[in-house]
Amino acid sequence: MADEYAALESAEAPWPRLKRVRAFGADLPHGSRILDVGCGNGLPATRELALSHDVTGVDISEQQIARARSNVPAATFIRGDVREVDLPAGAFDAIVALYLIDNIARDDYPTLFRRLGELLRPSGRLLLSAEPGEDPWQQYTWLGVPMFINTVPTEELVRLLDEAGLSVVSTEFESQLEGGRPIEYAWIIGERLRPPGSLR
Repeated sequence: MADEYAALESAEAPWPRLKRVRAFGADLPHGSRILDVGCGNGLPATRELALSHDVTGVDISEQQIARARSNVPAATFIRGDVREVDLPAGAFDAIVALYLIDNIARDDYPTLFRRLGELLRPSGRLLLSAEPGEDPWQQYTWLGVPMFINTVPTEELVRLLDEAGLSVVSTEFESQLEGGRPIEYAWIIGERLRPPGSLR
């Protein structure tokens, strides 16, 4: 499946992720510590971020992590679930999570979002993509393999992020061609709220 996924974007119009990642990274100070959650094979997002920043990629797939290490030698990679890997609290200036949460059950969002908030320093930024919708957690066949996919309304996603201490700064929508059909994604930027009573 890793080969088919790598070829998916090149077969059609470019996906918006590289444009979004470049803009997000350009707003961060040079050398910022960035966590790329669900980094896959490291292309193109991790590679782009690693040009100017100190990047750590996390992915649950052993195959994808092996490819990422080869594709982006300047970054650090960890195989595992971001909710469980040993990373210090407040270690990152920014987190990128692209095409990730659609493969996580909605009931797990609060735990995931709290974990991302813990890993960010106060005022740290999050770039998140999500496919809006109201489809329950169910199994599909995607690129020839069984895959669980889940979508929630963007308004609910924003509320869950806010409850986890990640205040949404902006939400924009953009479509991409995937398998010959346009799919709309929400591109969300959030910011970790400072602890109550702290000074700006």
